[in-house]
Amino acid sequence: MLTRYLKDPLILAKHRQGPAGAILDEFAGWLEGRGYRHQSIRRYIRGAQRLALWAKRTGLTLPQLDSKALEAFGRYLQKKYHRLKYPGGHHTATFLGAWQLIAFLEASGRLAQPLGRSTSASEPELLSGFWDWMRTQRGTTESTLNGYRPTLTELLQRLGDRPEQYSAQALRAFVLDRAKGQGTGKAKLIVSAVRMFLRFLIAMGRCTPGLDNAIPTFARWRLASLPKYLSAEAVERLIASCDFGSPIGVRDRAVLLLLARLGLRAGDVARLKLEALDWPAGTVEVTGKNRRKNRLPLPQEVGEAILAYLDLRPQVNCEQVFIKAIAPFRGLSSQTVGQVVRRAIHRAGIEAPIQGARVLRHSAATTMLRQGVPLPAIGAVLRHASIETTAIYAKVDLLLLQQVVRPWPEVTSC
Repeated sequence: MLTRYLKDPLILAKHRQGPAGAILDEFAGWLEGRGYRHQSIRRYIRGAQRLALWAKRTGLTLPQLDSKALEAFGRYLQKKYHRLKYPGGHHTATFLGAWQLIAFLEASGRLAQPLGRSTSASEPELLSGFWDWMRTQRGTTESTLNGYRPTLTELLQRLGDRPEQYSAQALRAFVLDRAKGQGTGKAKLIVSAVRMFLRFLIAMGRCTPGLDNAIPTFARWRLASLPKYLSAEAVERLIASCDFGSPIGVRDRAVLLLLARLGLRAGDVARLKLEALDWPAGTVEVTGKNRRKNRLPLPQEVGEAILAYLDLRPQVNCEQVFIKAIAPFRGLSSQTVGQVVRRAIHRAGIEAPIQGARVLRHSAATTMLRQGVPLPAIGAVLRHASIETTAIYAKVDLLLLQQVVRPWPEVTSC
């Protein structure tokens, strides 16, 4: 493997005999599997060799390399060569090769202490315990925990890491100050984060029982708002704005069709796996909120768009259907799916009420309703746990509302 990137026999022998020589072949193959190009792999191999030589001089073995060692290596490069980054702000290939080597060592289980632990060592012990408790006891998803993280990090910074001393007044003041100027949805997320954290502390015996009841609630009346959506014509313009001649355009079209035709959430599309596609049956298995799995019909148009993308998709070992367009080839995140929608809105020149994937979910539901699809069927497609959640879409169909409206008492009907 190494001979594909190092042609000079002297240079090849030097790398083979170096401190990382025994793993460089596997390292090169790992880089190939992540989709890096030939020239990049060659540079990263040289950067890895430089890191290994530096580590040997400083008394470190390869399993001892971690984020702190990488920072020290970066300072060494800056001091000796006065160049850790290019003028454009990107790190040099030498430093990136060193970073890739440490990532490879972690992925292959060769590090004495995985990077995930060393990088989170600065995180308060209370938070680390809370994340583990939420995962094991409540099955909470990582996206929900990431939403809690900013609020709880600031909570510990303000009130300290001794929850035995927390008071109802201090907690209420924190929540109200944190929620000031935020929308109702964000304010309710802040309340949920603090309450769940307090319940964890109570369960661990670190906090006064009942203190979670002191957190104020923020009113958000069910069905009080109108769904924000695009017209059917605007949705078609959005889909047609993709460049069918480029791999990214083919990928984005498949993403938009899943959002617009099946009403999937951004996270549903990001988490969609290759094994979830049942081509003979024409269905797709979607893992939604609370890890619930539902099997939905795969429309012909959507299936053909996914197949067109899979023909162009890089052949990498990634179980997610949709991946990034540049190396390292990893699955798309929910945020990236939202960016796909925002870029399409901009390209199509559409005045959208909201940006992001949710507008297509609302649009799909509204279109189905106006085509005469019953509310229970729409709720089944959108995977709503309650028909009350689906009922909000009835408010945008004036003809349907006229059928159920009742005259005001003691007023003559017009």
